[in-house]
Amino acid sequence: MRIQLVKPDLHSMDQVRADTLALGVFEEDRPPRGLAGLADWRLCGRISRLIALGQVTGRFREMVLFPGYGRFPISRVCVVGLGRRAEFNAARARETAWVLMESLRKLRAPSFITSLPGSPMASVPYRARMDLFLEELVRVYGPEEGAAGVEVFVVEPLEVHRDLGDVVSATMRKMRALWK
Repeated sequence: MRIQLVKPDLHSMDQVRADTLALGVFEEDRPPRGLAGLADWRLCGRISRLIALGQVTGRFREMVLFPGYGRFPISRVCVVGLGRRAEFNAARARETAWVLMESLRKLRAPSFITSLPGSPMASVPYRARMDLFLEELVRVYGPEEGAAGVEVFVVEPLEVHRDLGDVVSATMRKMRALWK
């Protein structure tokens, strides 16, 4: 398993080759924010149109899958509902991460780009969300040989890359110990 941090800008994201772009959307976010807003821009407002048509509501655990239309170096986009912003907490972040990982595993996505559940928001600190995200990633994909080929690209602000990199390094050390 390979986990890499990416800056939240279109140029950096264009350099990443991944199968799936996984985005989180809150019910109140009109237009989408964070990575979903950036993707919406690149996809010429596709996510906003789906929201306007009621096909994406942001309801907790909602999953919507559609093709990438060649606007990103990806083949498909997966939008996961985060529910109401006021109800988002560490438990919701964990459950969202699990739902997302389980869906990506079932889709057999060998690589994906995503942000931490709830980004950009400060009610649950970045490090805590990264811990929860990685715990669910390992729980769903497991320490088996099959997970070794999975590539995960996490899009978060550059100023938190150092802290998140420390969390990733510690988790990868634990995983290598499990694989032995």
